[in-house]
Amino acid sequence: MDIRSEGMINTNLNRLLKYALDEHLIEASDYDYSVNQLLYLLKLESFKKEEILEDFDFFEVLQEVLIFASEKKIINLEIEEDHFEAKLMDCFLPRPSELNAKFNQLYKTGPMTATNYFYHLSKASNYIKTQRIDKNLRFVYQGKYAPLDITINLSKPEKDPKLIELKKQDKNNTYPICALCMENVGYYGNENKAERSNHRVIDLTINHETSQWGFQYSPYSYFNEHAIILRKEHTPMKVDSNTFKELVDFINKFPHYLMGSNAGLPIVGGSILNHYHFQGGRYEFPIEKARILKSYKKRKVEIEVLDWPLSVLRVVGSNEDYVLDMVNQIFEAWKEYSNEAIGIFAKTTESHNTITPIVKLDGSKYNFYIVLRNNLTTMKRPYGLFHPREEYFHIKKENIGLIEVMGLAVLPGRLKKELDLIKLCLLENRNPQEYKELEKHISWIEEMKLKQESFEDINLFLENQVGSIFEKVLEDCGVFKEQNQEEFYHFVENSIY
Repeated sequence: MDIRSEGMINTNLNRLLKYALDEHLIEASDYDYSVNQLLYLLKLESFKKEEILEDFDFFEVLQEVLIFASEKKIINLEIEEDHFEAKLMDCFLPRPSELNAKFNQLYKTGPMTATNYFYHLSKASNYIKTQRIDKNLRFVYQGKYAPLDITINLSKPEKDPKLIELKKQDKNNTYPICALCMENVGYYGNENKAERSNHRVIDLTINHETSQWGFQYSPYSYFNEHAIILRKEHTPMKVDSNTFKELVDFINKFPHYLMGSNAGLPIVGGSILNHYHFQGGRYEFPIEKARILKSYKKRKVEIEVLDWPLSVLRVVGSNEDYVLDMVNQIFEAWKEYSNEAIGIFAKTTESHNTITPIVKLDGSKYNFYIVLRNNLTTMKRPYGLFHPREEYFHIKKENIGLIEVMGLAVLPGRLKKELDLIKLCLLENRNPQEYKELEKHISWIEEMKLKQESFEDINLFLENQVGSIFEKVLEDCGVFKEQNQEEFYHFVENSIY
């Protein structure tokens, strides 16, 4: 029997309903309602309940339902596959108010109980694209600072830094204005806007602002429980004293998570500058393993200079007020700091100094990371003096934001195919000029050919080469280079009087 016949679609709907019950997306009392939602979407007139005893693959069933909808001319599969898939899963999801009530009820048992529930729902509803995420490539590079986590993300398009800046300046009032806006909740989407029918956001109160914040998970998680905390109002990214209070308040409410913010300036501010948000999750980042080069103690907090490719301080203390006071003091000093001899200018026609702030609790102690950033450009370095040099763009071109700063590389998916071709060139002595995809890598390939004795394990060799470049990319973003370490110490000592 054809899998797309109406008899088979009835079986597949029964499978989806069983999946929804088994994954606790719906309860028994929701069953008939969900059936009727599915019938309406698929333009069916009847449904027969079947007992599903055999195992089945949820994603295969979902695909068969999508093909059925396409053959019935309900959707254009090329354009609407993801959108209609999300709408199908929306048939099994609670309204936002119901979800919030459930989350708040579970929060009374414990913050982790609440987030475990919400994270499971986000995965089971296929809002978090687990099947695609599982295809990402991951490895660890044993770098000179700490082991760096490298991912080649097959679902994330690479973004040009100059286009990111233009997007921030775009004042067109489209709907939703951006991918983080609350209007995305339940939004079907179109060719230019992502599918969000199965998207849900938890209401949060942060820093005494009642229900002005949203908590969601990233659909293409870069790490475990990759969470996004956003202001409901569409306002641009910024970093100021309130940012630090907001991060600490979130950590107080969800002490099992790390949370950080991108800087609010182009070049050093990540890939979304037009909507104020934080990112974090339940993950140990490489930066947490960095060695301590020098430590100071002032007013019940410790200030540690970390051995990291970027210029990083960690403020450690048990009292949040003392920690926040010191973080603010260092931040204010950095905003005004210039050192012409090493190319640091706080201001030209605009301000250039900012920080990437990150907070995590270690027992009763706050670990507040301050990553010094500067977005100055020059004639020789139009992408940024403290941005990766253009010779490394063949690996990663876009802004180095919060996640990379912490030592997790999110590299473009194109690298998978390109590295496979590079293997052929190295192992079989093929000419890289024959492959258009390798044009950007030619000089890199020639360098690697000189290391011919290292090809015994070609995969490990290439992983190390990629990891080494990512480490250099991070070093390029450091404002105090290795040879300027004493200048870094002087800045710290003058800032924490």
